[in-house]
Amino acid sequence: MFIMETKFIIKTLFIAWENGNYVVGPSDLSKKLDIPKSTAYKILIKMSKLGYGVYLERKGFLLTDKGLKEGKKLIRRHRLLECLLEDLGVRKELICIEASKIDLDIGEEFEKFIEKKYGQKVTCPCGKPIP
Repeated sequence: MFIMETKFIIKTLFIAWENGNYVVGPSDLSKKLDIPKSTAYKILIKMSKLGYGVYLERKGFLLTDKGLKEGKKLIRRHRLLECLLEDLGVRKELICIEASKIDLDIGEEFEKFIEKKYGQKVTCPCGKPIP
């Protein structure tokens, strides 16, 4: 699994956690990502082996502290990036979509910039909390 894919999966699992879905099964993940259930199962097992969560047979995947920490970091980056895009004049209905296209690709220096400029914000333009 590539680093990019790992980050994308963690972000997806953290969003589910944020929405109260603390245990994500292969069926849930396969629907969210439009992939086969067998692939989703393999991904969850791999994420468990990487320490981002625990896979409970016949229940699903539960994020560990490591997974929650990484998920919060990724969602924070995404939502601060949304603040920047809003300031740049991107249409409100496109802000989240555009941020999702680049949030996992930005470098450390750019991340430091958006953290310095928008780090005090408590909500993103969509109204979601910034962890």
